[in-house]
Amino acid sequence: MSATPWAVKPVRAPGEPPLFLPELIDAAAPGARVLDAGCGPGSWSYAERPDLRVAAFDIKFPPGPPPAVPQAAIFRADLARLPLADGSFDLTLCHYVLEHVTALEACCDELARVTRRGGLLYLAVPRAASFDDRLYRFAGYFAKYALLKLRKRIEHQQRFDLAGLLDRFAARGFEVEALAHVPAGFSWMNDPRTRLLQAPFTDALAALHRLTGIDLARDANFVLALRNSGAGGRRALPARRRVTHVCRRCGEHAVLTPPRPWPLRWTCPWCGASNPLGRPR
Repeated sequence: MSATPWAVKPVRAPGEPPLFLPELIDAAAPGARVLDAGCGPGSWSYAERPDLRVAAFDIKFPPGPPPAVPQAAIFRADLARLPLADGSFDLTLCHYVLEHVTALEACCDELARVTRRGGLLYLAVPRAASFDDRLYRFAGYFAKYALLKLRKRIEHQQRFDLAGLLDRFAARGFEVEALAHVPAGFSWMNDPRTRLLQAPFTDALAALHRLTGIDLARDANFVLALRNSGAGGRRALPARRRVTHVCRRCGEHAVLTPPRPWPLRWTCPWCGASNPLGRPR
């Protein structure tokens, strides 16, 4: 599908701090120490920045560990008990991980402990009140009890609101540098068990939004960049970065300014996938 000129990657204003994961990786200084916490197959392609020193871990690696590269140490570990020294990292990434953990406070303590004073902590978590997070949890309970997969672990163990999230890390000495409320792309449905449902489901949600104005994808996630200042405390929040849509295939963010009459589809500026369009946000 040809590119959509009115669907673009988020752009930082002059002087605006990086927020989204690709921006943080691009902005990291050569030689920076980066921790990919709960990395799964890798939160980004480590080969893109061979000048960074990367440590990546997970408690398990579905569908597999990140590809091995010379500058990355990949290992198994529990986020609640990390075998890492205090202040080891300039940039700590926790990309949709905290909702899955059992020992939330211990995991937050460890993220704070291994991020050096002056370093950055990136967090992305679902908003508990969103349709997306409720649907994910419902799917887990349905599989466990209706389909009798009684050994299955319910994955979204934790529920987040913005005030609670900010207070949790302010108490650990972190201040917010940048934040965004990000809509749902339902990219988690790329899982082989739900992949066949993803396209008709997201098409139906876009049609509902277009016809009624009901937007079930809105404000589904929080994305934050937090600085370990050592001071913490709740201060005035920066202006929210704008993201209007998330690609259902790759999960990356986009900003759409569609013409009238509204097109039915848009093309992801990151991966080129076709996505349905409801009403513009």
